[in-house]
Amino acid sequence: MINHQNISYLFDFLKKDKNLGNISLKITSKGIKKVKNNLKSDIVIKNNSIIFNVKIDSILRQSCEILLPIIQKKDRNFIGQIGQSLDAKIALNNGNSHYINEKESITYLHCLRSISDGILVGVNTIIKDNPLLTTRKIKGQNPIRLVIDPSLKLTNKYKIFKDKNTNIVFTNSNKKKNLNNTTIVKLPKNNFTLGIYKFLKKSSLKYILIEGGPTTLSYFIELKLINYLQFIISPTLIGSGIDSVKLKPITNLNKAIRRPSNFAKLGKEIVATLDFNS
Repeated sequence: MINHQNISYLFDFLKKDKNLGNISLKITSKGIKKVKNNLKSDIVIKNNSIIFNVKIDSILRQSCEILLPIIQKKDRNFIGQIGQSLDAKIALNNGNSHYINEKESITYLHCLRSISDGILVGVNTIIKDNPLLTTRKIKGQNPIRLVIDPSLKLTNKYKIFKDKNTNIVFTNSNKKKNLNNTTIVKLPKNNFTLGIYKFLKKSSLKYILIEGGPTTLSYFIELKLINYLQFIISPTLIGSGIDSVKLKPITNLNKAIRRPSNFAKLGKEIVATLDFNS
């Protein structure tokens, strides 16, 4: 059986294995191993398809199917992700966002976090939501938390500074601060977002998840710094609220961003993935 306690074994294996074209796998109490006989395998991977011969929760299965094509690329990837309503709202005007998406989508998000080496958010996400940014819905490796805080507003009162997980805070401020379990990286104000991108490209972090908010995500989209962009779309109409992206206005639809796309079912919701690699 594959469940929330051992699904991370599969993700870790898929990230590390160099050839995912056609393999058969067995899941054990210690992890995943290759087997030669498909009849004795728990998991069979053929190109972009993943087949489970054991019992698995439907959301975990769908999560694997969505994430497999991304993991198979084996390149350094920046993945933008945002959960929204059908009319592209991530919160009400008063900031309330709990919960636009279904709880199953939170499980998927934690699977996405578990394949990520770092998770990037803007300072307003920390201040407004005070998130943990962990993989607590599944048993998996927590990514390094990466926070964009230009004026260094954060203090140790937030949750990310109260556990033992690693943080990196990017700033262009000259303030002197001591934030728990955190490395503060000062970068020039000019081309700040590009500077963060170049820093991360040189780091050992391979998969970077850009989780929010809309301003941070939009900067990366406009500067063409992402490889994939995912929208988890709830069949909900809000009518007014905070938009999921904040791109600069265009005057001609020829300038609209159009990329190869894939749509996958996730419980009652849809995950739309745009591929920016081409």
